Amino acid sequence: MAVVAVTLAIGVSAGEILDGVAAIVNDKVITYSEVRDFVAPVARQLSRSYSGSNLVAKVQAAQVDALNNLIERALIIQEFKTKGYSIPETVIDEDFNDVVAREFGGDRTALIKTLQAENMTVAQYRDQLRERIIVQAMRNSKTQKEVVVSPYKIEKYYEDHQDDFKVDEQIKLRMIFIKSGPRETAPVAATAPSAAMATAHVAQALSTGTVVQVGSTTEVVQAATTGQVEHTEIVASNETVTVDTTNQTTSVLDTNQVAGAEDTNQVAKSTAAPPAPASPPPPPPADPRRKLGEEIVAKLDEGASFESMARLYSEGKEGKAGGDWGWIGKDVLRKELNEVAFALKPGQHSSLIDTAEGYYILEVDDVKPAHIRPLAEVRDDIEKILLQQQRTKMQENWVKDLRAKAYIRLF
Repeated sequence: MAVVAVTLAIGVSAGEILDGVAAIVNDKVITYSEVRDFVAPVARQLSRSYSGSNLVAKVQAAQVDALNNLIERALIIQEFKTKGYSIPETVIDEDFNDVVAREFGGDRTALIKTLQAENMTVAQYRDQLRERIIVQAMRNSKTQKEVVVSPYKIEKYYEDHQDDFKVDEQIKLRMIFIKSGPRETAPVAATAPSAAMATAHVAQALSTGTVVQVGSTTEVVQAATTGQVEHTEIVASNETVTVDTTNQTTSVLDTNQVAGAEDTNQVAKSTAAPPAPASPPPPPPADPRRKLGEEIVAKLDEGASFESMARLYSEGKEGKAGGDWGWIGKDVLRKELNEVAFALKPGQHSSLIDTAEGYYILEVDDVKPAHIRPLAEVRDDIEKILLQQQRTKMQENWVKDLRAKAYIRLF
């Protein structure tokens, strides 16, 4: 196959048209615009992965392939005409209607509008379909002769491609999935007022004569301005607050400590017991969905059928099939499930596996260790590969002969 170097503009503006002769194949002229149109889909795909000089190099390589493909197509169509073959118009009609149905949902108008947007008529599009059918038919005709692959070639291919037939360890898996319930938070417990808070409230009552609320006890403390003594005890939690309004002395009493105050005019001195340590908050309510999963595991431990449990309780898509995942390799499950699954023995089920989205229980029905598929199992596959290789070689030789007989000039 000739290697053709073609330099085509990349990023030409929409209003700018660059054209010229790229090659001549016998009496067929191939233009630069034909090459650009042929390579455009590939160039768009390349632009998603490459940029700068790398993109330019990749597109130029694609343009070389495009021109060589156009040369081969021209040679095949010319051979078709030389042999006096023809394609019935009904074949073109069927292909056209198939495109309308497959790519445009049966809307012929949509196809016509698309062609107009590409400055192409329906007649020109039908010519493209005709050429495509001709090329495919001619290639197929050159591979119709019977090709035989010998047993020796099959065995030799098998020996030379052992890595292609390696199979990693597999397990026959069943799974039960239970969605997790809403994650609740524990309520914050109310705290009892401290002794310091009680003392502050009493001091305020001494000067204002207001009602003091401490915990669940309400007392009225009235400040005395004469020689009267008002003595009131206010109970809050485990502490007793005593107020003597004669000397305006406040003391805080508990089982082990007494706080007294004494001075000529006003003495305030208090010693309070350290507050009792706060009790830890109660644990959040148990997720009832987890509890269901634990009950399922308990039933399985007692001998219940994993398949029947899956049908009853699993919320996974395989639940109706008894949780059956069939044979899987190590590249199917995510890490936390994969490690558990491949550690199980045939007939063994896992404990409850807690994840962000819910709870899983796994069971392995059977295990296939890593191995190389036997020749008897892959013989037909190898034969198909070798047949395709021979047919491809036959087509390449045929096109090479066409090139050798043709006049091809590159520009």
